[in-house]
This record gives sequence, structure tokens and C-alpha cells, in this order.
Amino acid sequence: MRGHHLLCLLGYRGIGYSEQFARNMSSVHDRLLKDPETEVCIVQGPDDLCACFPDDQVYHCDDEHVGTRDQRILQRLGLEIGEELTWGEIQSRIARLVNPEEIAEWCFTCSWRSLGYCEEGVRRIRAGHGLVPLPARIHGVEVYGVQVDSQTRCGHYASDRDIIAIRFPCCDTYYPCYQCHQAVAGHPAATWSTEQFDRKAILCGACGTELTINQYLACDSVCPYCGSQLNPGCKNHYHLYFER
Repeated sequence: MRGHHLLCLLGYRGIGYSEQFARNMSSVHDRLLKDPETEVCIVQGPDDLCACFPDDQVYHCDDEHVGTRDQRILQRLGLEIGEELTWGEIQSRIARLVNPEEIAEWCFTCSWRSLGYCEEGVRRIRAGHGLVPLPARIHGVEVYGVQVDSQTRCGHYASDRDIIAIRFPCCDTYYPCYQCHQAVAGHPAATWSTEQFDRKAILCGACGTELTINQYLACDSVCPYCGSQLNPGCKNHYHLYFER
């Protein structure tokens, strides 16, 4: 893997230059996420991710400024071309040696940098977390979290009735629960103020309808659009999501 891709993987969210490129990068990301002991070989120039760069776009993987970016990042991490080490070791070096603010300086020509994902990824690593799990697409809506299924159940809440996701106001992103946000987001959660209860912030995993907070709080644990039964126990956690 080339130098700057070590940081790109931290900010990867499942999108790329083409569908084929994204599939390839998702495969690499998934392997490293599941097994941080995977060996990574540091290379100069185009790597296994560059191999799927689309033919119908201007190829920049050999550009001088990209090579310079690789060199600066490898120098900061103390890595040499041809060196082999585990992904976990690379993450440890990033946590010790890289500041999120440096992404803007190193990667100022990158078209993806303005999204802020790489800076967020570095913060996660420095906080002791790993790669961000890729989002599930549920009725066309991206939902982040831990082991999210096709109806928004997650590794924390997985009963038949755990079928909503909540948009968090701090990041405008859907998660199945507060624990998923805690595990994945890399920043403290915020709650919705009462003035914002008319915002669509609840996704029904059964029908895909986005409910306003007011609709959700008044629905008596039944989706008003499809009639699916929702978990009434969620009321015990309302204070974690909504100002009361």
C-alpha cells in the first residue's frame, strides 16, 4: 500500500471514483477492520487500490504531487518502501504521530478532503478506535453502526421490534442507537432540542419512512405509515436523544 492510502482508509465511507473502485476499496477496508493483524507491504507509486482506478477518468496515481504526499506521510510514520508490518501497527503509529489538522496540509489537492472524513478517522484512531464500519444502506438511507442489519437492528439491540434508526444532530447521520454512535462516530453525541422536533430524524427500518421527532414521540411504538411494531423500551432512552 502506498503512503497516503494509509490515511485514506481511515476516512473511507464506502464511496469512490467508480463502483468497481469502491468495491475493491471496501474489500480491503473490511479485511483490515476485521483483522488488524493483516500484513501490509509499503510500496512506492500505484498500489492495489490504484489498480481499480476507472479508465474513463484522468489517471493521477503517477502524478508527482501524489508521490510527494506519499513520501511526507511515510516519513512522518517512520516507514520505508518495502517494509512489511501489520495494519494494527500502522494504526498505532498514526495514533502517536499524526494530528488531524495535518491532513489539510498534506492532502490539500485531494477532491475528497473537504468532506472531513480523514480528519475524523485520525481522531478515531487517536481515541483508541479502529476503522469506521461502512454504512448499511436501508431503503436508500445510509445507517452507521455495529453489525447493522437490513432493518436497522444492531449489535446492541436486535429484537424483532428494534427497527428504527435515529439521526444524530451533531453529525446529521443515522445510527440504530446511542451505543452505535459511541462506538463509531468518534465524537460526543448531541440531543435534539424541543425546537427541532419537527425535523425528520427517525427512520423506520420496515418501510423506510423518515418520521419527524414529534411523529415518533406520539406514535405509541407503532409506525404510523406501515403499522410495524416498534420497541416500547426505547422510551427509557429518550433522554439520550431528545431534550425533555
